[in-house]
Amino acid sequence: MARLAFGLLASALFLPTLSQAADIIEPIPVVEPAPYSGWYIRGDVGYVFESKTDGHWAFYNQFPGVEGIDDYYRYDELRLDSTASFGAGVGYRFSDMFRVDATVDYFRTDVNGKTKCPLMIKTDYAHGLGPFDECDYYNKSEADVWTIMANAYVDLPTFGIVTPYLGAGIGTAYVGYDDVKTQEKCPTCKPGYVPYTSTSTGADDWRFATSLMAGASVDLTQSLALDVGYRYTKIYEGDAWDYDSADKSFGAVGVQTKDNGFDIHAIRAGLRYSFF
Repeated sequence: MARLAFGLLASALFLPTLSQAADIIEPIPVVEPAPYSGWYIRGDVGYVFESKTDGHWAFYNQFPGVEGIDDYYRYDELRLDSTASFGAGVGYRFSDMFRVDATVDYFRTDVNGKTKCPLMIKTDYAHGLGPFDECDYYNKSEADVWTIMANAYVDLPTFGIVTPYLGAGIGTAYVGYDDVKTQEKCPTCKPGYVPYTSTSTGADDWRFATSLMAGASVDLTQSLALDVGYRYTKIYEGDAWDYDSADKSFGAVGVQTKDNGFDIHAIRAGLRYSFF
């Protein structure tokens, strides 16, 4: 009984001391994340794969008395060679899953084309060809292509520091052709026939464009991410080049050849910097 009384007395003496010790233990501070503004900038370089399309062109008849557009023909093949691209943009993140940006991209490429000579040309006296003999026009130029796009992205669940994403864009594309050189080739033409050659002024215009994207970003730091992805861009039809000087001397005006647009496939890599 005496031992129990002594224990109770000792506990009573130590309770105030323990209470005071608990009072001086400071709570663990909670570190608040740095405020995120939502804004980011980006820069990209890419590899644009070769792209092929076709088109249509107007044949201008120079024969006196019947000058004018005689017919419209299919342009068989127009090719943009593979090349490098460069881009930049600014964006805003609304949530962990959704962000948007506006981008400007540019590439310059060689342009090569080929189409068959019209039947009336192949069978004229100077050529001396039959309707099934070979005769083609080869065209060569260069082109500048700019795209200005508004894009939206959905960021998928993150795996460690890697975040896959899907995106789509809508905007406009500027396509500007340099002067176009034309060379006629007809291996079985009459001996002594001089193949047709000419130079036409390249055309330029603004066109409608859409795009689809897929890729992944890799967090390098809190603010900086490496972005690697694929982008498909559909550039719609537009002007390619004007009539040559010979046609113009007989009254031809305007654009002679139009392309049917391009399907641009590109692999891109770049950096995104987010502002905190």
